[in-house]
Amino acid sequence: MKSNNMLKRNYYILTLAGLLLATFLYGQELKPDNQSYEKIRGCRFIPYPNHPGYPFLNDKFLKGEIEFNDGTRLKDIVMNYGTYRDELIYYNSSISVQIVIDKISLKGFSFIDTKGNKRVFHRQFFNGSIKDDCYFEVLSEGDIELLVYRKVSLEASNTYYSKTGMSYQPSYMYCLYAPERGYIPLNISRASLLSKFSKADQKFIKKTLRKNGVIISDELSFVRAWNVIRENGLQPVF
Repeated sequence: MKSNNMLKRNYYILTLAGLLLATFLYGQELKPDNQSYEKIRGCRFIPYPNHPGYPFLNDKFLKGEIEFNDGTRLKDIVMNYGTYRDELIYYNSSISVQIVIDKISLKGFSFIDTKGNKRVFHRQFFNGSIKDDCYFEVLSEGDIELLVYRKVSLEASNTYYSKTGMSYQPSYMYCLYAPERGYIPLNISRASLLSKFSKADQKFIKKTLRKNGVIISDELSFVRAWNVIRENGLQPVF
């Protein structure tokens, strides 16, 4: 009997020690580099409907940094941006759970993509067609910023492509933004960009773009065109 009691007591002691060790390791996991994750608030991620297309910005979770409204930053957050619901998803490896961080608590986030480029997103209120807080990617910084809202929508699709008749389709929205002026929506085209400037400036812009060999054909060349215009001190008409 004594032997059984001794075994039971040892078992309880070992169990308690294991729980304490697990709690300690969990705390260490949540606080790398002496940073606390206590400020992160959110809810468990609900998987997106299974349809063709891709409802995320990246095809895998990447390490990045989040910034709270009070300016506090947390690094090495394993994250992905869900473009379908416009939400930042954080992976807590300690409990193997994906958490959607409360958007209203964040000022923004950033990460290095698989090509080595730094991607920066700001949370901003959009008072246009959406009228909500959205994550805008900053394509070009300055007094007037070039932004893109990388929204992906679930739309009706040809059944040859999708057996469900639905698929995820990009519906990105580009715009120029200045805090005191608001937003100017844009399309990726020279005509759209030129239309935001006075007639006098348009002639100069055409000449300057030709001189710099800029032909707008995609997002990258569109950003380059805007930067050339900005460097010449020209202002769009809001």
